[in-house]
Formats: sequence, structure tokens, C-alpha cells
Amino acid sequence: MNIFQNTQLHADTALLWEITKSNFKLQNESSALGIVWYLLGPLLLFGIMLFVFSHRLGAGVENYPLYLLIGIVTWNFFSTGAGRCMTTVTGNAGIIKSIPIRIEILVIAAVIHALITHSIDIVIVLALLLWAGILPILIPLYFLVLCISFVFTLGVGFALAGIYVIFRDVQQIWSVVTRAWWFATPIFYIPTTTGLGKTLSLFNPMYYSIHLSREILIYNRVPPLSLFLNYIGMALGTLFVGYYIFRKIRPSFVALI
Repeated sequence: MNIFQNTQLHADTALLWEITKSNFKLQNESSALGIVWYLLGPLLLFGIMLFVFSHRLGAGVENYPLYLLIGIVTWNFFSTGAGRCMTTVTGNAGIIKSIPIRIEILVIAAVIHALITHSIDIVIVLALLLWAGILPILIPLYFLVLCISFVFTLGVGFALAGIYVIFRDVQQIWSVVTRAWWFATPIFYIPTTTGLGKTLSLFNPMYYSIHLSREILIYNRVPPLSLFLNYIGMALGTLFVGYYIFRKIRPSFVALI
């Protein structure tokens, strides 16, 4: 039994790697600039928002350009990863119908694909930190935050991938939800410490992802343990619920795609 399980694990890992490589190549092979397009979107948004808000919302924020950039790239990883998961089952209908495959691998590969491209964002952020004279000595702690973010994004991705198969309008609904979610998250402004704003932040997983990243990378501060525990609880809860939805719908995939 152990030999069989090890063999299956090795096969699944190899397939996951091959699908991730294939997704990465397909994204860039028909474009002259390739992965540069992935960077242009966030960087252009960063430039516009910095121009508009730096003397207004960012006036009292230490290292506001880095504050804003980390907010944008952290959000971009989540929105890109979850968005790719949504269509990964229908987009790979031929593979699912032709060969026996654990469909979960397709969803995981979509998030890993987003993580690989996000790593370029991280390199740019680290370079700018050093250029600004900031040595990110707590970066190992940041990778913990990144792992939690991966789990949270995967949970949302599982839910979206399953629901999209039976209800295609979820793509438009998700677009509206993420737009509202973006403004409810302190990406370009300082979160309020009282009232409704504080309540929204406490129940917003993306607040924890962005806030923890800023504290660790920009300000070299170790955030309170309670923030990590809250974020871990939200991420694991989202993964449990998302995968439950995915498994419930999975038996209908072949018939519906």
C-alpha cells in the first residue's frame, strides 16, 4: 500500500509540474513581450494611484510608494490566482474527458502558476526596498504569510472552479465582488481603527495578507501572533469550505463540461 501511495504521489507531483509549465508557456508563447504584460498592469496601476493619492491619502504614510506597491501586488496574486482557477476545469475539458486525472491538480496548478509570476513581483519589491535603504531582515516571516495566502487563494479557487461549471454567470458576479472587495481593502489608504472600517478589516482575509506583508517587509516589525492566527484560521476555513463545494460538484463535471 505504501509503495502504491508513493507511486501515485510521485505521478501526481509530476503531472502537477507539467501542467504548471504548460500553463506558463501557453500564457507567454503568443506574446512578444511575454511575462512583461503581467508586470505592466500592476506597475501602471501603481504609477497612476501613486500620482493621484500620494499627496492625499498617502501624505501621512511612511514609505507610501512601497506601502501602495505591496498592497497592489499582494491583491494581484490573489485575484489572478482565483480568477485562473475559475475556468481551469472548463478550460481543460479535453484532458478531463480523455484521461483519468485528479481534477484537483488543475486547480492547484493554476494557483502555482499565479505564484510563479507573483515571485517576479516579489523580486521587484525586494529590489525597491533595498534601493530605499530598507533591509528586509524578517523576510522568512514574509514567506509564511505567502504560504497562508496560497492556502486562502486555493480555497477560493476550489469554490470558484466548482461553481463555474454549473453556473457560468459566477464570472460576472465575481468581477463585481472583487471590485467591491478591492475598495473595502486598505490597498491605497490607511485602515481606520474604529467603527465600520475596523470591523470590515477584521473579517477581511486580504487585510491580514496585506497588513502582515507591509509590517514585515517595510517596517521590519513582527506582527502580533493573533494576526497570524486569525489569518491562518480564515485560510484553512476557506480551503475546507472551498474544497467541500468542489467535491460536491465534481461528479457532475464530465457531464457539464
